[in-house]
Amino acid sequence: MPGSGRKSILLLMNGFGMEVPKSFNVYTAALMPSLAKLSNYYPFVSLFASGTEIGLNKGQLSSFRAGYLAFSSNGKPNKKSNAVQSHIAANTFATNPVIANSINYAVEHNSRLHIFFSIGERTEEIQFQQLKTYGELAAQCGVKDICVHIFLGDNSVQNMKVSNLWLKNLKYHVLNFVPQMRLVSIAGRKYLTDAPKDQKIAYYRMIVSGVGEVWTNYEETLTKKYQGKETDDTMGGFLVVRENVLREYDSVMNFNYDNGVGAEYLDIIQKPAEFFPAGGKIPLSVATNSLFAIADNPNIPYAFESELPQHFFFETIPNDKKILLIADKDRLQYISKCLNGFRDQFKPNVQVWPIEDKEKRFELMCQYLAAYINQDAYDLIIADCDLYNEQIEPKTVERLRKNMQGVDNVLNVAYTRGMEKGYTLYATSFYGIKTKLLLTTTYEEIDFSQKTPFLVAGKDISRTNTSLQIDGNITQVAQIMLRNLGVNVDAPLVGEKAVEKVKKKMLPVLIIILAIFAIFVVGALLYVTGVI
Repeated sequence: MPGSGRKSILLLMNGFGMEVPKSFNVYTAALMPSLAKLSNYYPFVSLFASGTEIGLNKGQLSSFRAGYLAFSSNGKPNKKSNAVQSHIAANTFATNPVIANSINYAVEHNSRLHIFFSIGERTEEIQFQQLKTYGELAAQCGVKDICVHIFLGDNSVQNMKVSNLWLKNLKYHVLNFVPQMRLVSIAGRKYLTDAPKDQKIAYYRMIVSGVGEVWTNYEETLTKKYQGKETDDTMGGFLVVRENVLREYDSVMNFNYDNGVGAEYLDIIQKPAEFFPAGGKIPLSVATNSLFAIADNPNIPYAFESELPQHFFFETIPNDKKILLIADKDRLQYISKCLNGFRDQFKPNVQVWPIEDKEKRFELMCQYLAAYINQDAYDLIIADCDLYNEQIEPKTVERLRKNMQGVDNVLNVAYTRGMEKGYTLYATSFYGIKTKLLLTTTYEEIDFSQKTPFLVAGKDISRTNTSLQIDGNITQVAQIMLRNLGVNVDAPLVGEKAVEKVKKKMLPVLIIILAIFAIFVVGALLYVTGVI
């Protein structure tokens, strides 16, 4: 790899991947000539972007959030489920004041306990096991009616349909073990995040009154909603029981493994009088609690502190290295905080630059990259270039191809200007997309989800003199970049070297242990034979 202390550009072509042959062949070398040219001359490999290879569940796709988290945390993200599990293992889960109070409130008032459970792309089986643990605890304490509200989707993933998986997990890992628990409502995650306030109020009224969309055969209903082009993010909320669910003196617990849970809907539950005319029949005394803190609602008590990664990308870079992050304004906050280990205080060597206009993001990225590379003032420039945004762009193959040309133009600018100033260019993608786009009159699936490209280009680098010691782990991309910046990374690039390193460290210890054991054996023999 390149020598230490070189300046670097990390160009993220997020959304672009190595297309699965069965999908419509949208990528051609003529469409992205810069990528085709550079990948033929410089070291180039493909990275896994889905499944167990990158630490996700089997068959699970990566995403904007999951990719950044794996990269920044050296493959050790701050999984909140691990924090909860550590308390369960230490027998401190049941004695946590917020957990205990949320249950005791329902017991004391002989009322219902409601659990808001968000199903997202990173929902794991262990989270359902923790839901079961909480339900069993509540039942043992005397709660007779535990209502589970499922919120589908994750706003970093489009067209996600997880019904079969979560239904199976909910049934076979939770409900079958706790008869007091039942599923009472299902809604797209927008009701907890970005839905207009009037929609959230309407959903709340339905929960309180029992009047609205009611489908007791919810499995069949989910299938029909998917067939009607509804997704997990946009699905309209409905009840699966014919009754008013949320009542006076009920207790609500949020299983919020994701801090993206919005606070506005919870505000309505906490202070309904502020959202409804006087005299309405609304429950005013509802206790609301949460597993983890909700950033926009500090008034809700929470049970556990999330465990932050021990290492994260920005921390590893020395203070004398200047860093610039260029990204879409709406994505910039998450990216910067993720790379900073979700800590609020940034080192003074980190600067950010937002792109305001999504429609012109490729053109603006080219301008900003050219200007900042020419300044020659930064040791590392990270450019997050979003390939495709379904919220603002038509779902057509033509638009995707146009965007791919835009990404290729950005790559060309990063390479040509970077070479002039002695930068090493890293071009990759933390996730691909899998979606159906309109091709003439029919929809064809575009699948970039399984693998993404990884390219390194710079002076004195070529395929003949440089090999990429990488086996598909995004963590290794971070290690390669850090080494290029002159950072001493303890973790080796290849798993076999890690094993060898451990062996070398353990060898002196093993020799000492064997020597002590040999002395003990010899001493025992001498004692038995009467010599000593």
